[in-house]
Amino acid sequence: MEISTFELLAKPIAPLNLPANVLPVARRVVQGYFLTISNLEPFNVQYRIQFTISKPVQNDPNRIITLGPNKNVGLVVDVAGNNIDIPLTQNGEVYRGTFIIPARQTASVELLPQVLNVLTTGMLLEVRGFVSLFRRKILPGSLRPVKVLLNPEIRGTFLPNGFPLVPNPSPDFDQINYSLAIASGKAFNEIPPEPTQPPIIITPILQPLLEELSNGILDLASLEADNPGKARMLVQLLAELDASDVNLKDLNTVMEKLEIPVRMSSI
Repeated sequence: MEISTFELLAKPIAPLNLPANVLPVARRVVQGYFLTISNLEPFNVQYRIQFTISKPVQNDPNRIITLGPNKNVGLVVDVAGNNIDIPLTQNGEVYRGTFIIPARQTASVELLPQVLNVLTTGMLLEVRGFVSLFRRKILPGSLRPVKVLLNPEIRGTFLPNGFPLVPNPSPDFDQINYSLAIASGKAFNEIPPEPTQPPIIITPILQPLLEELSNGILDLASLEADNPGKARMLVQLLAELDASDVNLKDLNTVMEKLEIPVRMSSI
């Protein structure tokens, strides 16, 4: 679901070649994106947030999000004062992160310029794009949308140019904070499951699990203790299986060979 636009800034607000008597107006602005999310469901929900940037006309590192050791932004979720860094992954102009909000809790998800780099290196940053939000397909209720309240905002701080490396006898700091228009036009929304590619059923890995299922001895608790990867794979497969005829036929064929009296249907 598309939520809003976003704009990240770390740059002077006016040209630096101004006359000395008006140069102070060319302060830097460090501006980030904040999305407040209230999980209205009685269970924890895992979300995926997606930032699609506007690709610059020319190759300009100041107008894209960079990851790795020299990353220029950070993604954080704050639930009741507990700040958790969210790793970002990239696919072209799309950047994604996954996080959990507990039942009936409100969190702030923040995409921010790396402030320490901004203050010590004079980093420039000007990135725009739009934000999408989905719920991950995990139980319970993995196939239905989840109810949320949303409030997207831009927040920023004006800093003197050169601060803190250049002494300033009268440092001038100001802040900005304004709400963004929500694509749906309302704060109450239902976030749909994320779009997924049809999963690949790896029969050699799933076969021991399905054999235990057919014999009635499958114990997910003990299985996870011995081999958490297999347990997660089975749960994820059943939770995220795309109900296409091809996928269901493959799964039913495996269960039929193992004489499991269960058939999956999209009806």
